[in-house]
Amino acid sequence: MDNDRDRETGESSKSQPATKPKDIPSVASSSSSISPNLGAAVMFPAAVPASPPSFISLEQLLKAAEDVSKSGFDMALAHEIAVNKDFKLQQKTPKSSLEEKVTQVFHRAFWDLLSAELSSNPPIYSQAMILLKEIKEELIWLLLPHNTRLKNEINEVLDLDLIDQQAMNGAIDVLSYAQFIISTMARICAPARDPKIQELRQLVEVVPLYRGILETLEAMKLDMVNFTISRMRPHIQQHSIEYEQGKFKEIIQSLEGLTPPVDGLKFTRLWLQNVYEEVRDECESRKPVNSLVLRRAYLKVLRWKEAEFFPETLHLDHERFITLRDDLTVMLLTATVILVTYTTVGPAIQGISDFKNILKSHVQILLADAAQCSLKDLEIKMEAVGLQVTKEVNECLDAHGYSVLDKEKESSLLDMIKKTADENHNVRQLITKRALEFLELALQTSSKLQIPPGLSSLKKELSLFAGQFLSLVKHNQAVFEEYYNNIIEQIKFVK
Repeated sequence: MDNDRDRETGESSKSQPATKPKDIPSVASSSSSISPNLGAAVMFPAAVPASPPSFISLEQLLKAAEDVSKSGFDMALAHEIAVNKDFKLQQKTPKSSLEEKVTQVFHRAFWDLLSAELSSNPPIYSQAMILLKEIKEELIWLLLPHNTRLKNEINEVLDLDLIDQQAMNGAIDVLSYAQFIISTMARICAPARDPKIQELRQLVEVVPLYRGILETLEAMKLDMVNFTISRMRPHIQQHSIEYEQGKFKEIIQSLEGLTPPVDGLKFTRLWLQNVYEEVRDECESRKPVNSLVLRRAYLKVLRWKEAEFFPETLHLDHERFITLRDDLTVMLLTATVILVTYTTVGPAIQGISDFKNILKSHVQILLADAAQCSLKDLEIKMEAVGLQVTKEVNECLDAHGYSVLDKEKESSLLDMIKKTADENHNVRQLITKRALEFLELALQTSSKLQIPPGLSSLKKELSLFAGQFLSLVKHNQAVFEEYYNNIIEQIKFVK
């Protein structure tokens, strides 16, 4: 997307709008006093809240330089741009109905005052001058450095001193200025804004016209920022690891300088220590190598319990890792249901093409929110899954000339599917073990891997999942490997 469409310079390149914006953490000022027990939350005081983060607004980005938590914000923004190819900023929306109502009241008051001033006899132009000054500033902000001719034209036509003199004489042609503004916007806007520009050209009432101009300029500013981000992305990706390392070091040092000092790696140490002890038990007398401990540590994140404190070094990807954890839960449950179903029903459905995929898609829909369920709720959900599965199995068997399930086998299938709600269910444990072994092997090698038995029906989902997981792990490890190795070596020395 090219925001520079100055037809006079002959430069014009367009592209379609980017994909749906992705969430990144919002930014707020840090607390004036910090407890050393806050751990990970201290490092990014508002960068990674417990609840899903809100979209960051353009206003937040532009004021970031003044924010108390600037280092954490800069690191979060650079990280997001580097790891998320679809990242873009989104227009800020009110967080509550009250905020929305207050915003509407203030906006309406401004436009009502403008309308009243222009309708008075003689007209008053104080609000109009404020409006033209703001519009001029935004137009110039949107220009690229080489647009000097257009900048001079804007300064010449929107000469505020001259307009002020016209206002004193009661002779401002606000509609004429609006047409110049719209023409200028048409020369520099992104292609996606063309329909809006055409709408503006049709308006003749001053207040709706200028309100539309301001709204479109806000959208154009967002286009410009996202265009800049897209241009910066290759550079940020190239240098993001070194940049994040430097920013993280700044944060750690600032926490150590507090009174009392804060351990910015408290929960990272606890995470690695717990994993080290688990791996050491497997290795018996030998001390586990660092790479093994780290692989298992990343896999542990995919089985993370909500009550556990999340490692500080993973905080910028907290939501991504939790989403992966939840996706894995649904994937493992789906694979377990399919394996239980095919094992219980037997050869009759083995050779029926496409039935497994149909069954998989329906089970996935029913289990979409399974990761957020309590054990009791999951048992209820699995019972519903069991009813759907037995219904579809019987319909499939009947359609292909086989006898439907008898009551005993149907009851057995229902009961087995319901029991898979328990993490300790033997088939679910087997599927989980195979999936985690597959992911661990993927962390070790770049060779092509074979999909484990019992997971072949989810080959596409598992492959996509592994790619996302590996991408996060590799970036995180590249940034924090020195910290991880130091912590593991300290643990070995103590143990």
